[in-house]
Amino acid sequence: MRLEPGYHVAPHLRLVSLLRMGGIGSIWTAHHRELGKEVAVKFISASLATDPTAVARFHREGALMAKIKSPHVAEVYEHGIADNGLPYIAMELLRGEELSDRLARAGRLSLEETTTLVTELCGALAEAHDLGIVHRDITPEHVFLADADGRTCAKLLDFGVARGDLDPDGTTLTATGAVVGNLVYMSPEQFFNPKRVDGRSDLWSVAVMAYQALTGAPPFEQRGLEALLDAIRVGVFPLPSARRADVTPAVDAWFVQALSRDPSDRFGSAGEMAEALRRASGQPPGAAGARAEAS
Repeated sequence: MRLEPGYHVAPHLRLVSLLRMGGIGSIWTAHHRELGKEVAVKFISASLATDPTAVARFHREGALMAKIKSPHVAEVYEHGIADNGLPYIAMELLRGEELSDRLARAGRLSLEETTTLVTELCGALAEAHDLGIVHRDITPEHVFLADADGRTCAKLLDFGVARGDLDPDGTTLTATGAVVGNLVYMSPEQFFNPKRVDGRSDLWSVAVMAYQALTGAPPFEQRGLEALLDAIRVGVFPLPSARRADVTPAVDAWFVQALSRDPSDRFGSAGEMAEALRRASGQPPGAAGARAEAS
């Protein structure tokens, strides 16, 4: 049976309307009778549903996200297999837009907005890293700016290629030494030594997004894969102040450390990185940053 409004994914879960259709699956709004509210339900495509590796990865995404209890990760209520055989994940229904759409429309964010974005994402990553979960694919398309009581709340999405505590070497559902992630936002170790990837790789990706949000362009944007790899290997990029006059030396210094080629030269934790940016930008510690630093 094909997916359509009114279809019962489970006895308590009825589809309402299609939110988004993509090449690898779809997302629907649905009414969750037991919760008494609308939720989002994510499916993989019928073609991928016959691929055991894709199905296992999808179930694992739901399981990993369900473990993370953070206001900055979309909450997962349940995951399973619908009566038609399609795996599904029922999660928090978000209203707002992807960070990629915001940047495409606005061009860039203020320093205050960028600092808040980093603080909230680091709050999410502090929780994930405490659980041994490394996202490995943080991009503007995987960050959702949700409307929450009149303010914007950043939510980290799409843990489909995350490495969890069940496969610490990253070899259970990806080939040994496989490169995963979006090239522009990938850390040097993701390219050159995938087995070395840990939480500091996620922090690199957040820093790349912060640079793009603040200046309007990524720090490494050379055309062609070889040129991009060379730029990341060398680790030299224009200071944000060269692209935006109101950026201070303290903020420049934060990016130099956050985008250090050697992971040991970067910030050691999500909390440390968030609070360092708040200090550099002249903002007081926030709740999300304080939680991240505590871990």
